[in-house]
Amino acid sequence: MLRLQSGWEVLKQQFFLISWISIVTYHFYNSFIYYKDERKYFYVRRMLGISFCVSRATAAVLNLCCALILLPFCKKINQMLHKPLSKLWPRLFFFWLENAKCFHMTVSVTLLLSGVTHSISHFINLWNFSRHYDEQWTEINLARYKNENPVCLLMTVAGMSGLFMLLIVLCMGVTSLRIVRRRVYNVFWYTHQLYLLFLVLLIIHPLSGVLKEEVVDQLSISSSQESLNETVYYNVPRFTPIKSKTWLWVSLPLTCYFIDLVWRIFVRNHKNVQIIWVRHMPGRTISLNLRIGEQFSWRVGQYVLLQCCDISSIEWHPFTVVKIPDNDGELEVWIKVKGDWTEALEKLLLEQGHHDLYMLVDGPFSSPMEGISQQEIAICVAAGVGITPFVALLRHLYRYPRSQFPGRIHLIWIVRNQNEISWLADLANKTMLELRNANKPDRLHLELYVTSNKHIICVNEKGVPFIAKNNNDLTLFKSKNRRSFINKKANIFKSNYIKEKLFVKINTNKDLRELNGRFFLNKDNSGHLKISEEEMALLTPNLKRNVLDDCEARSNVVRNIDVLKDYPLVGCRIRRGRPHWDRVFGYWVHLYPGYHINLYCCGPKTLVRLLREKCKNISSSTKTKITFIHESFS
Repeated sequence: MLRLQSGWEVLKQQFFLISWISIVTYHFYNSFIYYKDERKYFYVRRMLGISFCVSRATAAVLNLCCALILLPFCKKINQMLHKPLSKLWPRLFFFWLENAKCFHMTVSVTLLLSGVTHSISHFINLWNFSRHYDEQWTEINLARYKNENPVCLLMTVAGMSGLFMLLIVLCMGVTSLRIVRRRVYNVFWYTHQLYLLFLVLLIIHPLSGVLKEEVVDQLSISSSQESLNETVYYNVPRFTPIKSKTWLWVSLPLTCYFIDLVWRIFVRNHKNVQIIWVRHMPGRTISLNLRIGEQFSWRVGQYVLLQCCDISSIEWHPFTVVKIPDNDGELEVWIKVKGDWTEALEKLLLEQGHHDLYMLVDGPFSSPMEGISQQEIAICVAAGVGITPFVALLRHLYRYPRSQFPGRIHLIWIVRNQNEISWLADLANKTMLELRNANKPDRLHLELYVTSNKHIICVNEKGVPFIAKNNNDLTLFKSKNRRSFINKKANIFKSNYIKEKLFVKINTNKDLRELNGRFFLNKDNSGHLKISEEEMALLTPNLKRNVLDDCEARSNVVRNIDVLKDYPLVGCRIRRGRPHWDRVFGYWVHLYPGYHINLYCCGPKTLVRLLREKCKNISSSTKTKITFIHESFS
């Protein structure tokens, strides 16, 4: 019984993949049997063997893949379908948006495997064309004579076009690997621009008529003999090139894709984009405020494609809109500096400013995160810059604190450094105040987790704790007398949550050398950094409070922990380490027994896999059903 239950769970989890494999297998098998048993392929099959059937069956699979691979990129069509489908079949529509990239990748892998198999089978066909030259029916031969060099047979329209298509598919496949895509994104982008050449070659490839079929519907009777009142017919077979059906498969998808592409090009080239201001936020994150000319229908959770013509005239990069345009037509995006394009943008903004930059905006486009604003209960989990889909949601709650939807939001944000909380501190603090004024304080449940900290807590010669920060903008601290600097009674501990040494116990000069001789701190008027007991406790939550009893309580705060002072509603929600997910999910199950709720996630792959598995376990073991939805552009 347990095996049946586990098998059913696997079937539900891998339903899409199993369905796709079943469709491809059926399509391959059906085509293979057709070319293996059909009479009109008898002569060419006798000469080429089983490789002929394999090449035709993989060609059928290639037609199917090429017909479907471009559908996820019809962004404007998806945008048009949002209004009717989000009302009729909202789960189906948002399931498609969430899995569109996964669908494209699955079809791409199938296309790559089929293309390689198809090429290998055709290489065998070239060999058989040469070795098994048919001297009786010469019109079905590709070779001019027996044992002709197969390389010469490759130098045809069909051979060269197929070879170029194979090279294009292999280049796309290799550059699509995550390790390549993240390190040299330009290579990935430029190789994918060869898709147009691939489609042109795909249509040209079968038109040369290399493979022949027998015409069996109209028989040519050359002679007849009558013997014993019986008539015997001698048929002379006639051959014709196999008709290509590729254009039938790709015509409709290509039409939809190019209409969508032309529409987007026409619209975006008529937008007057102006950069209003730029803000460099902690964690090498850029906030761009753009003004666009036309007014569009914007929704929370949508994203746009940005192009900076000063960097590249063909590269487009997706970014979630954190502030949707109002009557002023201004939108805001947050850009994490990670990769060559974002680094080039950061360099241009720092060196030239934003006034001379020419940018294009394409969008808005639908995303799975749009469903948040229509939920009665929504759970949102973000890590780092993954908070961007939920910033627009907070702005919506701030402007409309009494709106019906979304009903209640559980927002968990995990950041590496505490200063990244300043991105959202002001907005979150104002939103919670507005909700309190609207008598709906429980509408937003906010939790903030800081997983690491680049601060090193040390003690000076007077026994006063200070923060040594690895930041080139701060002052290098050098103690004149290291022995007097070491306080044997001072207890500075390691953090259990963090791999690197952030809290160090200083006993010897060797301990100081382990810090690489780099001590950074902000000085106040007395030359020492002063922190309060409350702030020290927040930095070291796992320590016993009596350890800090002897520390002097000060009121001045360094720049990166100002959030504790300026935004008290946010500061009291900051926790150290990572969420204890079993407790978090247990709390949700206890709070919403029997509910069907959605968990929206935007973050790294490890977090996505972890939460997806947690949602599956909770849904299968309790009456509370949690549907996992995530967004990722990487």
